[in-house]
Amino acid sequence: MSNSSYDDLAEIYDHFQKDIDPVRWANYLDAIVRRFGPEKGDGRDGRLLLCDLGCGTGGVSLEMHKLGYDVIGIDTSRLMLEKARDKAASSGADILFLCQDITKMELFGTVDVFVCLLDTVNHLIRKSDFLRMLTSFSNYLNKGGLFIFDIATPHHLEETLGNHFFYTVEEDYTLLWENRFSEKTQISKSDLTLFKKTAAGQDEYHRYDGQIRERVYTETDIRECMEQAGLKFLAKYKELTFQKADGKGTREFYAALRPGSIEN
Repeated sequence: MSNSSYDDLAEIYDHFQKDIDPVRWANYLDAIVRRFGPEKGDGRDGRLLLCDLGCGTGGVSLEMHKLGYDVIGIDTSRLMLEKARDKAASSGADILFLCQDITKMELFGTVDVFVCLLDTVNHLIRKSDFLRMLTSFSNYLNKGGLFIFDIATPHHLEETLGNHFFYTVEEDYTLLWENRFSEKTQISKSDLTLFKKTAAGQDEYHRYDGQIRERVYTETDIRECMEQAGLKFLAKYKELTFQKADGKGTREFYAALRPGSIEN
């Protein structure tokens, strides 16, 4: 999906993701960090410095800040980042939001934890882009630091989305979502049409069209990229649990470590 298409969804993104509880997600991420990660980091007063890759409107970024992390959020959508900055300002949270491509990011220093959530990795439809992002951690992730991310399972992309059609009808907008999955390329394409009510009148709508593409990543793909990037695989879990993943759910979580002197 193009950056402008994500901009079109910025106004309704949080409602579109209403089943995602950012507090629960943040608490889960924090539990993984406490299990595997460093106790002190590069943030102020020794806080852990966390970078949220593909942060969207900043819901999880804000909750991680509330848990005591110093936070950087990166996204390609300027309007998504405007929403994120508004949330942070309303909460008095000092979070740095950067408009960048996560596969070509440039940070001012190193961080202690990278997170990449809500299928963002699947949106990297070229495996080389995923590898390039991981390789950049050699410059930006401290030794002993963590990378935590979720993946939409092959089952979800192939079967749940598959070749199905979905729609959402609300008072102010209607979203149509038509999916196609290619066995050959292992890519899911979702054509989105959004009708959003204008401020001018009850019967006037703007129409926006965009496409989301998501790539199937297998555990083999992920482990190969981690190995090439010098990261150590730590764990793979069912969504928001510490149970062993079985491939049957919507998404799975991975944790990896950049080996170094404080490795557990």
